[in-house]
Amino acid sequence: MHGKQIVQLATVPGFQHAKDNYWARPVVFGKNLFTYVAQVPPGGYMPPNGHAEKEEFETSLFLLEGELEITYDDETFTIGPETAMHRPLGVRFGVKNRGKVTATYVLTFSPPPKTETIEEKLLRFTRENRGVRTPDEMNAMRVLGT
Repeated sequence: MHGKQIVQLATVPGFQHAKDNYWARPVVFGKNLFTYVAQVPPGGYMPPNGHAEKEEFETSLFLLEGELEITYDDETFTIGPETAMHRPLGVRFGVKNRGKVTATYVLTFSPPPKTETIEEKLLRFTRENRGVRTPDEMNAMRVLGT
């Protein structure tokens, strides 16, 4: 995709990562990066990625609200709001929300994974009977702005 991209998060649906109560809202589709806003309700998680993914992408994370337990290779630690971290290639990474509020963070990938437009993703997820939440449902999960 080329040209200016301006996206209001309030208009973006959420896509369930797997059966793990981890929701991704794609916001930036670039030639050299891809960014989404993740929302992880209490008890939600994304298990540490497998071998292939940890070798494919470098990522940065910026936690906006809530707390997350981070798996970073063999290490586990907790981060809070307004914390940034970098995950270089070769490091396993996962998150779990053990807190009482939804954790919301920005995650950027470089290089970008093979991505599709939001419209294509909606069609595929609907066809595959995978979890999709409306923008209003996703906005209701957030702590800020309520």
